[in-house]
Amino acid sequence: MRMTVLQIAMLRVAMLSACLQAGTLDDIRALEARKTGHIAPAMDPTTLPGATTDRTAQGATPVWYTLSDGRKVNLRDWKVVLFMQSTCQYCRQFAPVLKTFSQQTGLDVFPVSLDGKGDAEFPDVLPATPDVMVEYFQSGLPVATPTTFLTNVNTMETWPLLQGAAGSGEFRNRLDDVLRMAQDRQPGKKRLAHFQGQR
Repeated sequence: MRMTVLQIAMLRVAMLSACLQAGTLDDIRALEARKTGHIAPAMDPTTLPGATTDRTAQGATPVWYTLSDGRKVNLRDWKVVLFMQSTCQYCRQFAPVLKTFSQQTGLDVFPVSLDGKGDAEFPDVLPATPDVMVEYFQSGLPVATPTTFLTNVNTMETWPLLQGAAGSGEFRNRLDDVLRMAQDRQPGKKRLAHFQGQR
């Protein structure tokens, strides 16, 4: 079977994308290991809870978050990826808001620093490598700090949240919008997530 030039190019792009994603996943695992002192579980979608056996058996009890439409989502399935800089005044305004929200809800924050340095709220950061920057800002979104993305740890699907400093209410509203959009894109899971949260 002969492959066209377009098919070969698409195959190369897919292979490159997989390499970039694997590198970022390794970076996430390394950062989590530094924060907790434990090696973080692999974030390979085939070995994550939900793709295999029971979450509780693997030590990850669900953290339910109620959306404005009444549906519930498990925050263990999501991480906020924060792009920041230690010298950014807007980051200094937004970091306490995000840290407080994270502590109140259990939604994990994964900080990535453009200058490789953390701040008071997020001292342990991952330096922003070219691979990470390409992966998150490839859609043409301008590189600015702070910028937040919401990433599904099971599928690695990523959604832009906000750019710039925001208050708690604005962040909560945008998170609600994005989580509802994500749930709507998974029609089979929408009802299941709602019923699981009702137990």
